[in-house]
Amino acid sequence: MQVMEAVILGVYLILTTLIGVYFTRRAHSSESDFWTAGKSINTFVGAFALFAALASSSSLMGAVGSGVALGIPFLFAYGFGAVAILPFTLFLVSGQIRRSGVNTLPEFFKQRYGNAVQLVAVAIVVIGMTFYMVPQLTASGLIGSYVLGIDYTTAVIVLGIGFTVYAALGGMWAITYTDLIQGSVMLIGMLVLSILILFQHDGFSPLIQDALAASPNFGDVTQPWLSYFGLFLAFLWFGIVSPSAVMRNFASRDAKTARRSAMWACLLYLLIFVFGLIVAAGGASLGIADTLDNQDMIFVSVIENYMSPLLAGIMLAGLLAAIMSSADAMLLAISAGVARDIYKEYLNKEASEQTVTRIGFTVMIVASIVGIIIAINPPQLIAIMVGWVGGFLLSSFGFPLVLGIWWNRANKAGALAGMLGGALTFLILVITKPFALVSEPIIASPISLILVILVSLMTAPPSAKTQEQVNRYHAEPTDADTKKSAG
Repeated sequence: MQVMEAVILGVYLILTTLIGVYFTRRAHSSESDFWTAGKSINTFVGAFALFAALASSSSLMGAVGSGVALGIPFLFAYGFGAVAILPFTLFLVSGQIRRSGVNTLPEFFKQRYGNAVQLVAVAIVVIGMTFYMVPQLTASGLIGSYVLGIDYTTAVIVLGIGFTVYAALGGMWAITYTDLIQGSVMLIGMLVLSILILFQHDGFSPLIQDALAASPNFGDVTQPWLSYFGLFLAFLWFGIVSPSAVMRNFASRDAKTARRSAMWACLLYLLIFVFGLIVAAGGASLGIADTLDNQDMIFVSVIENYMSPLLAGIMLAGLLAAIMSSADAMLLAISAGVARDIYKEYLNKEASEQTVTRIGFTVMIVASIVGIIIAINPPQLIAIMVGWVGGFLLSSFGFPLVLGIWWNRANKAGALAGMLGGALTFLILVITKPFALVSEPIIASPISLILVILVSLMTAPPSAKTQEQVNRYHAEPTDADTKKSAG
């Protein structure tokens, strides 16, 4: 057991839980408060919250682990796609989807296409976000078993329950403000670790030389080009197709705030990958990747080799912050899909807001348990698991969403065909493995695009009311919106 690190992690978990308790009453007072923090988040808090939601364990442990294990070109493919997430999101959906006035991604699909598309979207959200929790829980188990001196399974269970508690208690209010803290811890921790690595290697160039000397394959292209392009594509679209990220737009004060938050979050995320390159090189220079049972643990090895116990404890808290800030957003997306988009929408339209938020609370607990069970025996490297989730969501409703915002002619039949056709194609490719690793969205997402366009053109156009709704997504903000954003 690493005593200093364990104490710091314990204090950190207690702090986040107390934040959840503090926001409990406000979060459970209404559905809007529980799932969108009353649509009142400003640019500064929103930028850190969006950054923290995207900067998961994959962006830290996963990127570094895969960069050392599979070569730095793999990290570059990941990093270029991930950093491009937010400019891509900024121009394609951020402002438009905030103007729709909805609270969840499936609710947007109902507004744009109708009930059937909403139900399919809920199923995709629940499946995708539950599996997306697996790499987060995997990382928490690796960190917990190392720091606390307990076995991996116990660590997954304990820490999984830990981040579920504050998310379920405080909803989007607690998640947003804990993300502000978690994003700051991640950023500062990565900065300090990078400085220490560069200092010990006398600069960046000597660091790269040391990395190549200890790990000659560090700079090699180890995968087929399809793997690199597929990974880039999956992450490029992640901010658009991931409900956990999209829900941050709904929490913003208005469309302008949502776009500004995305812009500033992009700069924060870029810094994480600049630091990640340095950390990966530091890991490669240790020359121990092949000796580890799980190569994602190379990040923890770097921390222990370059930092004092006090700083290591803070950095491990930063890693835990990356896990928690993404996992809580996933839990919120799952609970909203079941409680709002299924229970209240179809099973009990008269349900009170308190009843719906309590059901959301229960769904979070159940989803966490399912994720924990899968994470006890994780299927792949963290970065690859996240790449699969991104590819599945892109192949399922990336184009139904974007075309729903930008093309008046897209209709319900086209959206259903694109969602189901893209999702089934992706799953078949993952199961049969005819192509390179994580290359599935290169095939599945164009199939979804073609199906949306062809089926929409072959069937009746949407109603005039629906087409007018699409025009409102692109309407200029009112004076009231502008004043509110400035305030």
